[in-house]
Amino acid sequence: MNTNQTKWLPLGICAVSLSSPSVLADIKTKIINGEEVTQGNWPFMVALVSKNMDAYKGHFCGASFIGDRYVLTAAHCIEAKSHEDVEVVIGVSDLSSPDTAKHRYAVEHIYAHDSYSKEPVSNDIAIIELAQAPSESKVTLVDGYARRNLAVGQVLTVMGWGDQNPSEEEISQTSELHKVNVPLVDQDQCTQVPHDGYAEIGDDAFCAGYKEGGRDACSGDSGGPLLLPNNGKYEQLGIVSWGEGCAQPNAYGVYTNVSHFEDWIEQQTVGLNYRAKEVLGVRSLGLILHTFELTNNSDQEIEISKVSSSFVHSSPTINNMSTSITNNNCQTLSVGESCEVSVSYDLDSVGMHEFGVQVHTNSLLATFTPRAYVLGANAAHQGVSDLVDFPNSGVYSTQRWTTTEASISSPVIEHDGSTALIVEGIPTGTVSMDLSVFAEEDHDILEIYINGFQVVQVPGEISGRVDLPMIRDADNSFMIMYKKGGLGAADNGKVTIENMTYTDELITNELNFTPAQEAEDSESSGGTIGWHWLIVLLVGLIARKRSLNHKSDR
Repeated sequence: MNTNQTKWLPLGICAVSLSSPSVLADIKTKIINGEEVTQGNWPFMVALVSKNMDAYKGHFCGASFIGDRYVLTAAHCIEAKSHEDVEVVIGVSDLSSPDTAKHRYAVEHIYAHDSYSKEPVSNDIAIIELAQAPSESKVTLVDGYARRNLAVGQVLTVMGWGDQNPSEEEISQTSELHKVNVPLVDQDQCTQVPHDGYAEIGDDAFCAGYKEGGRDACSGDSGGPLLLPNNGKYEQLGIVSWGEGCAQPNAYGVYTNVSHFEDWIEQQTVGLNYRAKEVLGVRSLGLILHTFELTNNSDQEIEISKVSSSFVHSSPTINNMSTSITNNNCQTLSVGESCEVSVSYDLDSVGMHEFGVQVHTNSLLATFTPRAYVLGANAAHQGVSDLVDFPNSGVYSTQRWTTTEASISSPVIEHDGSTALIVEGIPTGTVSMDLSVFAEEDHDILEIYINGFQVVQVPGEISGRVDLPMIRDADNSFMIMYKKGGLGAADNGKVTIENMTYTDELITNELNFTPAQEAEDSESSGGTIGWHWLIVLLVGLIARKRSLNHKSDR
């Protein structure tokens, strides 16, 4: 996986290398050799689905309803998603059933663990807050001692709507919920699995499955619950996280340890509501203003002791020196009340910026960190805007892109530099374009973002037709970013866009790429994607149980 940190939105990165055969393996996660469940037996089971999509076609992850307005899932399921992109279906076994509409709920907020890491995977947990309280039954979570007190070999149950074919060449999914039983694995044995990632597993995760393979969760099951039987009922012990392939020998499934996160889950579900990560889109350089809102939906008064613009975070893009609090009326919040913290931020350069505030509470004994993300850019010149001939609210670029009568091309940029073209304010539908990259493999990179989240990353040359789904009700956006490598990269690399079109039909939630020609010789300088890479790249690809082999190749 490419670890370059220059990202439009660092919280949602799906870094997929189309030149590596590990891609197909990465999108394989499902219930293997399980059985179909009986309708109504699992009322807390949740399907995460893309907004404006049919539940079956739009399903990309599992989750569980844990009471009030909260859903529990894996962080990797939603790191490339906003609350505007996701809906949940609760308590429905058949996602093709017409009853799904009665059990479908809008999302209000998403809270991923602040310390979530993709490489190595850790703290893979997130809470989704719904816009209204569901009527379905909840699952009970185990307490903080449950995992350590369980015997090795304890039979557990995992379920989902994911892939049911362990082959890396084919995907076989169904609209019916399936389940399978897997035994708990000794933690030392788990960390000794001879594949990438297992040795780094800590107390926040554990393994379940069979040494010989054969039964497992797989693609599409991520985020779903791993259940512990208890006196005729079930409690949730784990969350489907990742694994080396699906149902492979000597490669157990890895699950987030719910016991380990007992306190964190309690903090996220007390009822202080806020936007954890808010995408503001493109702004011109200069001083920008933004307001963070907090709402008390708990059953108690919340005392806010301090609000600061300075907080520690792993992202190198945070610039607290450029953030000033201009107004703060957050002190004591009664039940149902809201307050606001207004800030100014000096957007002093093109590219991605992140800023936020840190909110300290006395009554909840917790700290909350709302953040905002903004891209500094300039309005594109008229020649570029004229070629974006479909509804939009603005076309922007970080440098001046060039045009001909029918094409848009990136400018010449310096080594280790980047340039981006952004279109905002697009209605629901599909944007298509012919996209070609002249570049050097392993030096130059093309990245595509939809609604602020990176959905694909391609090293080397590429040429073909790309379809970008605009799934939100309004104000969709996409960004084409080209990054030049360091010394050794050619000076004449560029991206060219032609035949850009729009339709108001949202065909799928998938990003489709159709290559323009068959594969060139693997030793050619560009490394062009061949016909065998005519694959569907899911916008939610990151939200899959993933093989951690060949991370650097993604």
